[in-house]
Order: sequence, then C-alpha cells, then structure tokens
Amino acid sequence: LELGASVVELDVQLTADDHVVVLHDPTVDRTTDGRGDVRRMRLEEVRALSAGYPEKYGGAWSGERVPTLAEALTLVRERARIMIEIKKESVSEDADGGIEARTIAEVRRLGLSDQVALISFEHRALLRCRELAPEIARGHLFGRTPPGDVLRAARDAGCGVVMPHKSQLSDTVANAVNEAGLKLATWVVDEPEELKRLARFRLYGVGSNCPGVLMQALDDGLLDD
Repeated sequence: LELGASVVELDVQLTADDHVVVLHDPTVDRTTDGRGDVRRMRLEEVRALSAGYPEKYGGAWSGERVPTLAEALTLVRERARIMIEIKKESVSEDADGGIEARTIAEVRRLGLSDQVALISFEHRALLRCRELAPEIARGHLFGRTPPGDVLRAARDAGCGVVMPHKSQLSDTVANAVNEAGLKLATWVVDEPEELKRLARFRLYGVGSNCPGVLMQALDDGLLDD
C-alpha cells in the first residue's frame, strides 16, 4: 500500500469454528511459531500464535498475528482493489456454509463487493461464487492447464480475469483471451527484464513479490521502447 500498488492479493482459509482468516497455507507450520491444520483449529488458537514467519525473519515481527479477512479488508479498503484467493484445500462439500459463502458474507458486510475479486484454482469454488454473488468479480487461476481449457473454464465460471502461470503464456492463449474480451494476468513476476519479455502478451497485471521494483522500472521507462 505504501508503494502505491493498485491491487493487493491475499489468501483465505476457514477455521474449525467458521472464521475466515488470511493465511496462505492450510497449516500454520511455515509462517507461525505453532503447528497444526488451521481448518481444525479454532480462531482463538490461531490468534494466539506469532505470525512473524520466524524461519525467514527471526523475531523481528513476532508481535504479528494472523488477521481475519475482515481486518485485512478494513485495512485495504479504498486504498487498493483486493483479490481474495480461495485456496483449493479449504473448498468443501458445504456450498451454503463453506469458505466461499463465508468469504462473500464478509465482503458484503463491509460493503466491498465492487472493490473485490474472488479468485481460485478451484473451478468448483468459482462456480459457487458465481451462484452466490454474481455481482462480485471473479478470476480463474491456472497452473498446468491445456491452453484450450483455459478460456473454456474461465467462461464457464463467468470470470473477467484469466490468470495462467507465466510459463503457460503464449500468443495463442493471449489472443484467445483478448479476443473474448477478458483480461489476462499472470504470476509471479519479480524481475523487470522478465516483465519486459512478457509485455507482448498485453497483460492486465502481474502478481509480484517485488511490486516496488517493478513499479520503479515502469516509471523509469521499462516498456517505452
């Protein structure tokens, strides 16, 4: 936010007592000082942990806690658009009370339906989001998906943004997405020279761990020639 990024992406998981929290992994093992599957933990157990990513940062951020989705949305609202990734591991058979429904409920409660996009690799989750909240934008993430299936799946779920991994980008995919009137984005791009190589695909945006580096390179004329 301080760097001026226009979109913030975050990942959500559902606790055992049905609270939506912002956490990339289905377990707390990697980024907190605890251990366990967040889907089998109550919110108070998750919140008791230090979320300072001790393996990477030592004790520098030991006071951090796993935020709820509501806390994260409140922080970002009106400062940037928000992409909420519904993690495949948290998608259950519960269409009415699962992570999709509870994420949508939080977005609506905060009046952010027009500032949020729901994204996922899980096609079933996006179909549910389309059914439960047609007014909230959707984006389809893809890993190793045949090019012919990318556009078909995105259209089926009513997604406005198509997000294949950068290794999947090709003129065929880019032309098909653009001709369909959809937006093409990719991930993860951290180096300016890589962004320059990918620019020919007419990307709507890129996911990056280094937004400041890329934004500075763009300001310096990276794509001017």
